[in-house]
Amino acid sequence: MAHSKPDESKNERRPELELVLCSARAKTPENTDRIRTILREGVNWNEVLACSLRHGLGPLMYERFDGMDANLLAQDHREALIELVREKGKRNIGFLGEMLHLYDLFEAAGIPAYPYKGPVLSWLAYGSFTLRTYSDLDFVLPQKYIPEAIAVLEAAGCEAQFNPREAHAGQHGHAPGQYAFLSSTKRILVELHTERTLRYFPRPLHLNEMNARLIEVDIGGRHLHTFSIEDTLVMLCVHGAKHFWNRLSWIDDIASLVTAQTVDWPLAMRIAAELQCTRLLLLGLSLAHDVLGASLPQSVLESIERDSNVEWLAREIRRQYEGVFDPGDGVIARAVFRLRSRDGIGQGFRHMARLILNPTESDREVVPLPNWLAPLYALVRPWRLLRDYGLRSRKPQTDLAHFEPTPAEAVDRMLDFAGIAPGDVLYDLGCGDGRIVVAAAKKFGIRAVGVDIDPARIAEARTHARQHGLEDRVQFLTGDAKTIDVSGASVVTLFLETDGVLKLAETLRAQLPAGARVISRDAQIYGWSPDRLESHILSSGVRTVFYLWTIPKEGTEKGPVETAVPELQQSHKAGE
Repeated sequence: MAHSKPDESKNERRPELELVLCSARAKTPENTDRIRTILREGVNWNEVLACSLRHGLGPLMYERFDGMDANLLAQDHREALIELVREKGKRNIGFLGEMLHLYDLFEAAGIPAYPYKGPVLSWLAYGSFTLRTYSDLDFVLPQKYIPEAIAVLEAAGCEAQFNPREAHAGQHGHAPGQYAFLSSTKRILVELHTERTLRYFPRPLHLNEMNARLIEVDIGGRHLHTFSIEDTLVMLCVHGAKHFWNRLSWIDDIASLVTAQTVDWPLAMRIAAELQCTRLLLLGLSLAHDVLGASLPQSVLESIERDSNVEWLAREIRRQYEGVFDPGDGVIARAVFRLRSRDGIGQGFRHMARLILNPTESDREVVPLPNWLAPLYALVRPWRLLRDYGLRSRKPQTDLAHFEPTPAEAVDRMLDFAGIAPGDVLYDLGCGDGRIVVAAAKKFGIRAVGVDIDPARIAEARTHARQHGLEDRVQFLTGDAKTIDVSGASVVTLFLETDGVLKLAETLRAQLPAGARVISRDAQIYGWSPDRLESHILSSGVRTVFYLWTIPKEGTEKGPVETAVPELQQSHKAGE
């Protein structure tokens, strides 16, 4: 029985996304010809880089382009891609060193904590530490070892990012979604996972059985243990489904892993069945086959073909890559996806109830309650999910960044760094609650404009301005920063994701007058060489980096130069 799904909307896919997607597929003459065609027809290169960052496929794209015709890629485009890959490679080496260091500490303490994803997956699936991007280090260990592991990490200078009372949750009490730490030297996020924190498995992981199946990996002469290929495969499929597979790199991890390693398919299916996540495993494998062309055994393809829910789920995931539909858009869509991804309807409802009613650290942060009122968190969590995701659709969809308030000291430093003078007009793109705009108007007496796509944030910003009596100096606009006219600005401030600033780069260069300054916090624009760069340690211990570019006069474009990019703290991954 053949299993070959048509790429329903191939002709509708944005060429930038299609180019990135082709870079992750196996090297075939047809795929290479498709890449050449896309490049000849022309693409928005900043959008390509933004897309590669969004989906974690920049290094793979560089590897594919490196051996192709030099004239297909403009020199400045190639240099921007090289800059991106160089920075990611540098970070990855730092992650590898930290992983090995922590592994040795856990091993010396007799703690069975084993790495998965991150550098070890990069080695297993790609045979390289530079072809996969990652933002944290993940270790899995039994819940009972958490107090000891916390002591080891704190002794190594790592800072806990969770409520201290959750350190001794044991088999009862409040356990966070993960035990997160920030390493003191490289500012790398380290997450400890247990059978209790990995709540998206319908059944708790059988860690004793998994530890009996550990495999040894040789990394540069160092021997360490990680989970079997089959256990890793199941864990990756559950993780991808947790996030609605909204990053192509998660699909590529599976496609690359089953291509590079020998898989005991009956064992993988048995592990998934015991954890009641067979459908999640089949969904991940279906996406690897349909989207990236991974080769699967006939028995697996037949299992996928027999399950109509897998077919439906895979189709919904593929639609999101075209911008047609987002399976995580609204609590109803999310609930339907979760239910259809479970192996049985009864099991699905039980697992849904657990996800909806069991509070996480985010719920406790939103509404702090004393211990004696802790049962009320079963009501707080459904309210928070409805607030965050909406009944049928989310708040206006953002593709530049998620809202994260800027600390007051970072606001002050950012404005000083911008060199604001009388007569300047500042635009803050993605202004959130308007604190940068208000601070600029109040401190320097200039006109300032804030833009945000979320009406709720704009309402907060206007209230903030009224409280300071600045309504005559500031203006707040509800809209997409990518479509706002910024030609009247002499200073533009950005606190966005790196792919977000890349999406704005062409607009900024085209609209801003010569001499205008662009200031970004923690996100560089690949291909733009900053005039100034400053690393600053906040009172919280978090390192932040400010970049400043000056728009050149026409005909005096500055060529790209190498810049030393400091390591940045990685923000926590958003989850339910």
